[in-house]
Amino acid sequence: MKPELDNPSVHRYMRVYNYYKQLILSQQLAPGSRLPSIRRCAAELQMSRTTVETAYMVLAAEGYIISRPQSGFYVTEIARARRQAEQRKKEIPQQKQKVRYNFASAGVDKETFRFELWRRYIKSALRQDERLLSYGEPQGEYDLREVLCRYLQNNRNVVCTPEHIVIGAGIQSLLHILCPLIQKRKQVFFYNPGFRQGRAIFEDYNFQICGSKKVKPDVCYVSPSQITSWGEVLSVQERMKLLREASRENILLIEDDYNSEFCYVHHPAPSIQGLAGGEGVVYLGTFSRMLLPSIRLSFMVLPSDLLEQYEKRKDFYNQTASKAEQIALCQFIRDGHLESQIRKARKYYQAKSKLLCQEAQRIFGDRAEVTASETDFLSLLEIRSEKKIENVLKETAKYGILVLPAGESDRGIRLALSCAAVSTEEFSQALILLKQCV
Repeated sequence: MKPELDNPSVHRYMRVYNYYKQLILSQQLAPGSRLPSIRRCAAELQMSRTTVETAYMVLAAEGYIISRPQSGFYVTEIARARRQAEQRKKEIPQQKQKVRYNFASAGVDKETFRFELWRRYIKSALRQDERLLSYGEPQGEYDLREVLCRYLQNNRNVVCTPEHIVIGAGIQSLLHILCPLIQKRKQVFFYNPGFRQGRAIFEDYNFQICGSKKVKPDVCYVSPSQITSWGEVLSVQERMKLLREASRENILLIEDDYNSEFCYVHHPAPSIQGLAGGEGVVYLGTFSRMLLPSIRLSFMVLPSDLLEQYEKRKDFYNQTASKAEQIALCQFIRDGHLESQIRKARKYYQAKSKLLCQEAQRIFGDRAEVTASETDFLSLLEIRSEKKIENVLKETAKYGILVLPAGESDRGIRLALSCAAVSTEEFSQALILLKQCV
């Protein structure tokens, strides 16, 4: 017997727990691996089923394994996530510095959201005692899917019914549902390679990430309202071209439409899913940008062929999103607050982004060219500089400034600045410090 399993000073269930924890953290048991059944494990380790079951429950409670009904216990991504987190700590020295001005934030400005209004809807949802006693539908609460369906039809030309919609706690949780449905496809191309978390999930499911469309992919992941890190929008013509190519080459399109509501230059372009008539495209959206990042509610619209596969598997999934928040959001949308919230936020960010551009142009003068993004909270700052962008990032970190690198050009370096987490009163001081770094 293994030494860790033969230690009389430790409770039996803890021996089993420590044994499997070590195997998981060392990745001798890879993410997605199935643990032996309780019966089989008990027989192999010569321990009682109760001991093994208790150990498994502790492992599950701490996130090392997950239970899938009628299937068994499976290893989670915890080991890989810990290793990646440690790597990020090494790669991003600015995280060790106190952040004074965060121009890299994907959050929202507190001025755009009516917290007191949202609290009212949450309190109302929490009073629905009987409804909150159950886990809820795996696919998401039907009344939320119903109002969301109408919103998507009216505002994003999405072709769907409530039955096509799956609610989840963030885009990443939905990708964990989607990947097994498309496992016959192996090659994935990311139109904007910046979505590292999404790439990691596909890699975890053994998809090959294509560095170029020259290698014919089976799946193309595109965020049409932000195809670059500084917020370029895919035009209607380009969307149609992409659709024709996908249809010709039998490529499944995954449309992550997370930024479409914040389009300043013109009205949001119609969704690719709608242009395709609802087939051949998986549509993803989130309320993290429309409302708050902490409201972890996202949605996925499946085409008919994938919906059939999902229907066969959905009993194996639990709902990951808060039922209380789903109830609150449903009524929030019904009462018209979502659309008014988007209008308010769009107007606010447009004005704030314009002010940031004006201030940056004033401070940098002829040394820089400043361009406001078509969408999102970003501005592109192209600066004449002899410095390498990695050296600039080290300098900005010393001053507690976070920026988004947008590459280098013949003129110098490009930085993307988000106006979301920096107040207008701080723009001048932050940009003066940034100028010293470049």
